[in-house]
Amino acid sequence: MSISLRVSFAPHLLLHSTFRRNSSGRRCRGFTIRIRSYQAMASAEAKATQPQTLDSKESHYMKLLSRSCKAGKFNESLYFLEYMVGKGYKLDVILCTKLIKGLCSSRSVDKAVRVMDILESHGEPDVFAYNALVSGFCKAGRIESAIEVLGRMKSRRCPPDIVTYNILIGCFCTRGKLDLALEALDRLLDDKCRPTVVTFTILIEAALLQGGIGDAMKFLDEMMSQGLQPDNYTYTAIIRGLCREGMVDAAYEFLKSLPSRGCDPDVMSYNVLLRGLLSYKRWEDGEKVVGEMLETGVKPNTVTYSLLINSLCHEGKLDRAKQLLDDMISRGLKPDSYSYDPLISAYCKDGKLDQAIEFMNFMISNGFLPDIVNYNTILSALCKRGNVVHALEVLDKLAESGCSPNVSSYNVVIGGLWNNGNRSRALDMVEEMIDKGINPDEVTYNLLISCLCRDGMVNEAIGLMRDMERSGLQPIVITYNTVLLGLCKVHKIDMAINVLAEMVDKGCHTNETTYIILIEGIAYARHRAVAEELAKDLAMRNVFSEDSLKRLNRNFPKLNLFREIPN
Repeated sequence: MSISLRVSFAPHLLLHSTFRRNSSGRRCRGFTIRIRSYQAMASAEAKATQPQTLDSKESHYMKLLSRSCKAGKFNESLYFLEYMVGKGYKLDVILCTKLIKGLCSSRSVDKAVRVMDILESHGEPDVFAYNALVSGFCKAGRIESAIEVLGRMKSRRCPPDIVTYNILIGCFCTRGKLDLALEALDRLLDDKCRPTVVTFTILIEAALLQGGIGDAMKFLDEMMSQGLQPDNYTYTAIIRGLCREGMVDAAYEFLKSLPSRGCDPDVMSYNVLLRGLLSYKRWEDGEKVVGEMLETGVKPNTVTYSLLINSLCHEGKLDRAKQLLDDMISRGLKPDSYSYDPLISAYCKDGKLDQAIEFMNFMISNGFLPDIVNYNTILSALCKRGNVVHALEVLDKLAESGCSPNVSSYNVVIGGLWNNGNRSRALDMVEEMIDKGINPDEVTYNLLISCLCRDGMVNEAIGLMRDMERSGLQPIVITYNTVLLGLCKVHKIDMAINVLAEMVDKGCHTNETTYIILIEGIAYARHRAVAEELAKDLAMRNVFSEDSLKRLNRNFPKLNLFREIPN
């Protein structure tokens, strides 16, 4: 049996199986499915880029440029722009700015630079146009190019404004470069720009992630010393940072201090605190916070209730969670999938699948159509119970319910079919999935690779891993570990070592599971001395956790290195 997921070129995913056998032993037809819609799109796009016979009036070209921008046909827009320049027509800086933004959003930053070149040569770019280009470079990760734009701005006597610097500072902070963000802040001040609330909020959020609460509070003090009043977003960022550090009580006190700071907490501030409290299972304090919200006139929203319902479901308090849901509806709030799904998941986890389905009917009777998240929860529960036939029925009826299945839906059912011994039907589901324009994702590949290895079909699993790479998806450590385990089980140690070398060469970091698999695989292949030597070497490098050392000690009791580790 050979399985191959191939890509003829980037978006064209091909699923090909040379042959399969059905339950009666007869050979089933091979299948080859391609997604051809991209070909049609490419053809239409090629036609769209061809110039049409146009009125020579300047306004007509301007309208065409504007329409193509609105339609997202940015290559066509660039063609019109270059045509207009060739005719000596005047450029509209606002339209050019829209084109720069559009090209940047479609990952064509170099073409956006071409627009700026044209604008500088035949027009007068303003700070908005330059900011659009700076933002495009930052989103593309081209920080040095973004900084170079500042030089272009100054040479054109168009000085950067606070928005320019906020874009740069935000870019540095997002990439964990707080030091560069502070340099940009100094440069901002040198250019006589005044930081805003947004500037300091960006820095506070970065400090909370990289420097800690102390640095964040220093930025807050500096902000206020400059006469800037922090807003709810700023204060909420600090509350979130305190909760992330486990300082939930401090976050609670900080929220209560906000009125004295001239800022009444809003529902977002309360929700962040509530999430922090509930993450530490402080349900009573969570209820207290909700009570305070109501006392101060802050109305809980859907997020508030969803957080409470989710927490209660995790604690197994389903009746109380259901009461909260009813209370939520009575207050005129419309539950979403994040409100309903914790209850559905909890019923399924407790083996109360009938109640989960009954609850979904309750959702529908209340005017809320279950979404794909809810259906996937039911599909997963059915497959875990071994009721794959029912899962297939649910999957088939999804479209009728106005809810199309997604890749996760298929992954659940494919795994359920394979685990129930129905390989042929599982592969049919992969074919059906691709036929509907749903491309396999990393989970699909890893699932199939795991199934193949578990059934001893390691060569097919490796072939599928190659197809995974050709499709533009990179195998992760779990993928490699699965293949290594499969190879070790069939005593193909040389191949396992080659896969390990490939893994390292491709920059995929090994973990202790990788080495445990290899050591035990070598031992099971009757090369125990080699396995013991490798185990000793890796232990001396502190690769293993205490639990892993205990496991090795049990498997290799003669190794003195592990005798001190208690069983």
